[in-house]
This record gives sequence, C-alpha cells and structure tokens, in this order.
Amino acid sequence: RTLTNEDGGVIVERLESFDDKARSYSYSILQAPFPVTDYLSTLIVHAGPDATTARVEWTGTFTPDGVTDDEAVALFHGIYRDGLAALHATITAGLSQRTV
Repeated sequence: RTLTNEDGGVIVERLESFDDKARSYSYSILQAPFPVTDYLSTLIVHAGPDATTARVEWTGTFTPDGVTDDEAVALFHGIYRDGLAALHATITAGLSQRTV
C-alpha cells in the first residue's frame, strides 16, 4: 500500500505475510522518508482474559541509515505509540457507537 504522512512523505509498504488464525501479519517498507533500511514489522493480536480485551504486539527490525540506533528506535517507538493509540481510539469509538 502507499500512504502519505502528515508531512507529505510517501510511504510504500508491502504485505509479507498474513495469518488470520494466528491474528498476525508482517510488512516491509519499500520506500519512506525514514532514516532506516531493511525495515520489517510484525503485528500480532493476543487474546485477552475475556472476550472484550486484547493486546496488540507491534515489533520491527531495521538498519539505521545516517542516524544512531537510539534515534531510529525513538522514531519508531513514537510511530508505534501513536498508531496503537489511534487503533485504541477507533475501536473504543466503534464499541461506544454500538451500545448507544
């Protein structure tokens, strides 16, 4: 897929694997304004203790390019944090609309 971020940067991702039963998928980034190469990310949804909760695990591997390891990790930590917060907000809004 092709995305455009808030700054106008284009991000091209490729789905590498998808496992509906395991509730996971992996994707690579082919093009992005990020200072990394060889990016591969995996998301896994783990069932919670009851039917109303789950935990999402989002991991990534990459090689920093022109920045330190710590700078690259901080960048993706922020992306993951913001992405998971947006996912939580979307799911929470969807659940509250169903119960109204």
